[in-house]
Amino acid sequence: MIDSIQTTPLIWHSSLKPNDIVAFRFPHERPGTEAPKVRPTLVLDVYDVNGTPHCLLAYGTASNRQRAQGMLVPVCDTGEVRAASLRSPTQFDGVRRIEVAVSDEGFSVHPKLDTPVIGRLTGASAARSDAVRKIIKGAPRPNWLGGRKTTMSSRCQQTPQSTNAAAAVQSSYNV
Repeated sequence: MIDSIQTTPLIWHSSLKPNDIVAFRFPHERPGTEAPKVRPTLVLDVYDVNGTPHCLLAYGTASNRQRAQGMLVPVCDTGEVRAASLRSPTQFDGVRRIEVAVSDEGFSVHPKLDTPVIGRLTGASAARSDAVRKIIKGAPRPNWLGGRKTTMSSRCQQTPQSTNAAAAVQSSYNV
């Protein structure tokens, strides 16, 4: 599916929203000769910069590499994975993020759908994304976001598995 995607930006950006999952060529952490591959990427925020629409994107990976837990958005629930159009449980790293114009050539627009948007966060993962966005914008840090490092498998075991749990997570945010 990803191999058949082209890179021409279209009118899709007018409906882009936080918590959308997009196909994007996220830059590598270290310079190298390999071109970035298209991967699922979380839209953390959408805003204008001097009249040009921009968005803040978070890196997505199914890797089990240890990452700082406080800025992660794990998507582990089967229904949430499906709604986000992910192949497997995935984590989005709010520390590894970039700001780009919506016209950036890194977006991979599907030729039939005319959009790079492949899905959307729901439930507990959407609540977690909202909390990470508030942290980035300078809101007080919620007490349930720790600074310890964990692996993907341990995060998925800790993630609430229902929308009622998502409401509980959101209500624990003390702003």
